[in-house]
Amino acid sequence: MTKNHYDVIIIGTGPAGITAALYGVRLGLKVVVFGDIPGGNTYMIESLENYPGFPGGISGTRFGVQAFQQAQQEGAVFTMIRLSQFSQEKEQFIGIDAAKQKYTSGTAIVATGRIPKRLSVPNANVKGVHFCSLCDGPLYRGRNATLAVIGSDNGAGQHARTLARIADKVLLVSRNKEFQMDAALSKGIKALNNITLLPGREVIDYKGNEAIEAIVLEGREGDKKTIAVDGVFLAVGWRTNTKMLHLPVEASTAGYLKTDGKLMTSCPGLFAAGDVRETDMYQVLTACADGARAAKYCAEFLEKKNIG
Repeated sequence: MTKNHYDVIIIGTGPAGITAALYGVRLGLKVVVFGDIPGGNTYMIESLENYPGFPGGISGTRFGVQAFQQAQQEGAVFTMIRLSQFSQEKEQFIGIDAAKQKYTSGTAIVATGRIPKRLSVPNANVKGVHFCSLCDGPLYRGRNATLAVIGSDNGAGQHARTLARIADKVLLVSRNKEFQMDAALSKGIKALNNITLLPGREVIDYKGNEAIEAIVLEGREGDKKTIAVDGVFLAVGWRTNTKMLHLPVEASTAGYLKTDGKLMTSCPGLFAAGDVRETDMYQVLTACADGARAAKYCAEFLEKKNIG
């Protein structure tokens, strides 16, 4: 075996990948993890309030970093670089990182999560369109800004709540007739007097040359309205992050990896955990649970393989 041979290659440093690493090393496996952001997309969460053990909430960044440090202290190897290619040859998984370094393993866990979608509108890539209110919201501090959040779920609600402390006015726009967020979050948003709810309206265009200047809304009756804004924050859905996979794996029509009861994909020895797999709930808590289970079943798979 090469010096870079491991029992498990884990692709992704979000909650699922980090938890899989933590459980993997505690199960006695030699683990290597690929990814360059401790905690993955948790940095986009201002306050993680529905995870047991943190009654006052915890910032997503802090949660991700602490989980990363815990797995690292247990002995998981974090390369802090992304995989550019992942394949399989003769029942051995092969990962090539962005620096062209080669790694091999007997099992692997795909925990690459999801990437935010853009709106399919004219001028979609104009400057001033963002995905992270924590990261980019401060750009508008002190500018008497009007900011639009486009989306309907908890992510959209969290963006709106964060931006309400920065902007003069926040527009929360959804093409759905009703917003689809937790009751507690919805109540908190309605209590803020600088957030305007605009349900039942779809953004069909961005206006602006070098930077966004306005959004065009279309109502359910076909009526259109242009509203001036200084910036837009999107929470309109996700797409799976699986470009690096160069092997056949069964997936849903939306691109989510299908797994069995033990989180194994259609490729023997390849498991999936967290938001990248087809599931009925996309939460930090369920991603962590997936990571723990995937590590357990990797160990079980290797044990059976060695016995056989």
